[in-house]
Amino acid sequence: MDAFYRLAAIDYRLLVEQLDWGEVFYQLRRRFGPRIRLLDVACGSGQFPSALLGNRGLQKCEDLKVQYSLLDPAEFSIRTARQRLADPFELDEEYLCTVQDFVAPVLNYAVVWATHALYCVPQRELSLAMDRLLAALDSTGLGFIAHASRHSHYLRFQNLYLESALSGRAEPFSTGECIIETLQAKLDTSAVICWSADYEGTLDLEERETAERYLQRCLFDDSIALDDMLAHPRLGEYLRSCIDRASGMWRFPQRVWLIFFGDFAKRAPFERHA
Repeated sequence: MDAFYRLAAIDYRLLVEQLDWGEVFYQLRRRFGPRIRLLDVACGSGQFPSALLGNRGLQKCEDLKVQYSLLDPAEFSIRTARQRLADPFELDEEYLCTVQDFVAPVLNYAVVWATHALYCVPQRELSLAMDRLLAALDSTGLGFIAHASRHSHYLRFQNLYLESALSGRAEPFSTGECIIETLQAKLDTSAVICWSADYEGTLDLEERETAERYLQRCLFDDSIALDDMLAHPRLGEYLRSCIDRASGMWRFPQRVWLIFFGDFAKRAPFERHA
């Protein structure tokens, strides 16, 4: 995981840099008061709140307290994410389950977000997963999903892996495009606002072990060695296209969708940063 996040940390920095989160929380503070309930779906190791805490924008609301609930099917993830929370984020509830199995509490959340979190939700279960998110969200709240496009390294690489004889019975990852389509089928079009951002994950070619572990984590398969990936006709061709000999770097092209939904998104009190 450490090797994976050496590259994937940019995924979360990008989300922080894309808009003024201080202004978003300022507007949420105006609507919901100084104590805001937030649900982090498939929270993983808490990379997104950690990235937000590294940005000074949240200091805009001095009295803000975010009651931060964690949802994940892995106890290790909840334990790790819990340790990353700091003021203004305060640990609230913990739910050890998948989003598909989640039953929303009586008191809904002002914010529900899932950042690089829903890849393993099968496409056939996306409608149910979105229903669970919407059921947890306050009628005037903000939903936010960050998810890779089908054109990103994450999805392209896994599709090639699935086409090989190496993948066993692995499920294809859900795409950002499928999530957008699912939400648009459930909500008024004006209540789903999204844009995509392109960037690269880079790593020195000499850091072979880190590259191997990163690529294994991209596939959720730590049994396949980098040499085996490179030896495979399709996987090898793709990976060699990610090698920039001139700079001595791996370059993994990414495209991520930022998807805002719900009544709060419809009013759009924030703007994308240039």
